Amino acid sequence: MSMRNFFSILSNRKKEFAKNTQIPESPEVNTDKLIDDLLIESEMRYRRLFETAKDGILILDFETENIIDANPFIIKLIDYPLKEIIGKKLWEIGMFSNMEQSEQAVIELKKYGYIRFEDMPIQRPSGKITEVEFISNVYLVNDKKVIQCNIRDITERKIAEKALKENEQNLKEQNAEIFKLNTELTESLSSIKIINEELITAKYKAEESDILKSAFLANMSHEIRTPLNAIMGFTNLLLEPELSREKMEEFIQIIHASSLQLMSVISDLIDISKIEAGQMSIDSEFVNVNNLMNELFVTYKEVVDPKKLLLNYLPENPDVLIQIKSDGSKIKQVLSKLLNNAIKFTSNGKIEFGYRSSKDFIEFYVNDTGIGITPENQKLIFQRFRQVETTSAREYGGNGLGLSISKALVEKMGGKITVESEFGAGSNFAFTIPFIKIKDTIVHAELKDKSIRFKTREEKTILIVENEKNNHAYIEELLKSKNIKTLHAWNGKEAVEIVKNHTDISLVLMDIKMPIMNGYEATQLIKQIRPKLPVIAQTALDFSNNKQQALAAGCDNYLAKPINKDYFMEVINSYLM
Repeated sequence: MSMRNFFSILSNRKKEFAKNTQIPESPEVNTDKLIDDLLIESEMRYRRLFETAKDGILILDFETENIIDANPFIIKLIDYPLKEIIGKKLWEIGMFSNMEQSEQAVIELKKYGYIRFEDMPIQRPSGKITEVEFISNVYLVNDKKVIQCNIRDITERKIAEKALKENEQNLKEQNAEIFKLNTELTESLSSIKIINEELITAKYKAEESDILKSAFLANMSHEIRTPLNAIMGFTNLLLEPELSREKMEEFIQIIHASSLQLMSVISDLIDISKIEAGQMSIDSEFVNVNNLMNELFVTYKEVVDPKKLLLNYLPENPDVLIQIKSDGSKIKQVLSKLLNNAIKFTSNGKIEFGYRSSKDFIEFYVNDTGIGITPENQKLIFQRFRQVETTSAREYGGNGLGLSISKALVEKMGGKITVESEFGAGSNFAFTIPFIKIKDTIVHAELKDKSIRFKTREEKTILIVENEKNNHAYIEELLKSKNIKTLHAWNGKEAVEIVKNHTDISLVLMDIKMPIMNGYEATQLIKQIRPKLPVIAQTALDFSNNKQQALAAGCDNYLAKPINKDYFMEVINSYLM
């Protein structure tokens, strides 16, 4: 501020001060001098604040919009001498990107008396850009309007924000590295990523109309991360050099159980995706009902015994060969989900399952003495993404898909699923399947031994076609000590050449997704060379069209990853006998 302006303002303020201030009359007091001293002190105090402010301050004439004063901080910030900015417009000292933007801002300021820009670039004479927060308002000085602009340098804040974003990015990259370390779950995690992307997209689309899907996504993240945390944590603990044999076995059991839990979640996600997309296919085959139920009894007897629950299987005709034409794997899947729920929600008592047949349908059922379901929740449990428990203090876990998947599968097979329950007194689930009876034959039903014994006596040669190192190592380990010689091909083209040069090969395990030449093409060429050589497809792409495509290419059988050891050995054994 020039001294001329300063004393002009001082003179005007003196008049106002004298008018509004009561000063005692006394011959000893020089009133004019006292007022002058007080005003000078006030103005000097204001000037010190103006000069020492840690933010930039510009004073503009309201009428001309020209700069009439500036404090040292803004002079240093914009890198212009004071004499060069007095009388200039804001845009002329780099405050706005152009004159039009500056004029528009001033128009808005004059209209409303206040403007603010949280993130405004200032260009210095050197070309350097500084980000600032710009606040401007209009106020009166001696009945004359002036514009005060406060400019705060937010460079450090921007640097901090950038550092925060970089840290977040680094954390994301570190998380990605952690996922890569778990090589056994690479294919599964890839599927999870795709499914999660689809679920996130669905969440945003349905957010306003279906809040349940938001809750489902949060729960699904928990259901995936929980077993994954155990797998990764105990895998790292296995690397401890002084780990005892007992602890090692305990950790391996935990990893195995968590892997099964994670696989169950992934399977449910894939199933619900197939159902939503209308791609769930139903096979038609002969199903031995008693054998299917016996297998379930053997499997779940081992599950309920540690919980000290009683498991009863009540066959209607245990000595009769009851065959129906349906999808046995889907029936078993639904019964497994109902049994899993019964075990989960029953802390004591018993669980019963069985079947009843009539002329037109066969009814499978699972009864328990668990916690039961309230009448209002009985109407909701078959809906997708719905669970009886929805709070953060959930006791029983689960992803909320089991019963909705069961309902979809049963209806796809032409049946209907129902529930009868009383809260606190257990639940009775039942579903029907159309009963096209094949024949009744008296048989002696036996419980199957789940262990698979390899029956080949003479040495056999198996070609393993697999481009993933760890998958190859796992298959080779399964075949170890089974009187089997193994050959290995890293891609389909190499597999075809090996078959040409080794006539002693008895079986080919063919991965589908490979570089250079995929499994479909390789199988077609191998069948041209040796039409009767069995080829078993194996893939992590577990969709119905993959199986059909593999069989159409000439494969004799199809195994979905992850490979079940017992079923794998059973299939291999059937081709090497």
